[in-house]
Amino acid sequence: MQREIIYDTLDSFLESLRNHSIRKISFSETSEKRAEQVEPGKLQVVHVERVDLIGYKDSVLYKCQLKNVDLNSLYDQLSAEGFDVTRRSRNIT
Repeated sequence: MQREIIYDTLDSFLESLRNHSIRKISFSETSEKRAEQVEPGKLQVVHVERVDLIGYKDSVLYKCQLKNVDLNSLYDQLSAEGFDVTRRSRNIT
């Protein structure tokens, strides 16, 4: 049976990956302008910048979503720490 563990902070996510000997991370980034509902009946164009980090082992997904981070610095940090990082874009356009 598959399950998901969701982390609020990068540090706790990386610590868990290390504890489970996971070295591969999916780095799915979004960085674009999108229409979002800011209140009932009102849309506004906002800049969406977030990254979904995912690790996988033994039918368990380890996830961490971060918003408003420097994507390039985060990618470099993860690579420098020895993780095999696969970078993907989740932009709609």
